[in-house]
Amino acid sequence: MKDDNRGFSLVELIVVVAILAILLGVMAANIGRISGYRAKECRTKVVSSLENGRLVTLSKSRGGSYIGNTKTYLVFVRNNGNGCNYCITIVEDQITDVKKVSKGNVTLKISYTKNAADGVPIGSFDGPSGLGIDSPEDVLQAAVAAGFKVGFSRQNGAFLAYDSAGNTNLYQMFASLGRYNYGITIHPKTGEVEVGERTRATS
Repeated sequence: MKDDNRGFSLVELIVVVAILAILLGVMAANIGRISGYRAKECRTKVVSSLENGRLVTLSKSRGGSYIGNTKTYLVFVRNNGNGCNYCITIVEDQITDVKKVSKGNVTLKISYTKNAADGVPIGSFDGPSGLGIDSPEDVLQAAVAAGFKVGFSRQNGAFLAYDSAGNTNLYQMFASLGRYNYGITIHPKTGEVEVGERTRATS
């Protein structure tokens, strides 16, 4: 009896390629959904952190006229050790809370203008694989020094300017991963934040 060594037929190859294409499409869609979920989750946590920071300032701060002379503020920083973003709460020059606001690979951006295209990543530092309120003091101070500071007015809750001339600290923040960007709209004069638009990058 002769062995059948003809291999795959053209029809069989087409079927296999079609199945692989379908599987790859499903995997790509799932990866996209995961990317979108992580970025959206980061946006939600950043909005919550900003709102909490405003309340803390109104209730516990002695006040400040701009970021450089306030003692109660938030610091957003990326830890290169694990790729996660954190929000550090400082009340009267004391670190009172360290909260992870995103899982790895989410890019948190800020914009000093109303143009979303002007967004730039927050500061980062080379920290350990984890960061928390119990981390060594030198690690926490390195994170604070590298991060982006956000403060609020004790009088009316408005966002503090970044310099004594009164220049606006920020207008927008974005959580981005893959092709998804989730925005946060900032109202400097009132201190209010709201969920912005979700956009999908085209490149």
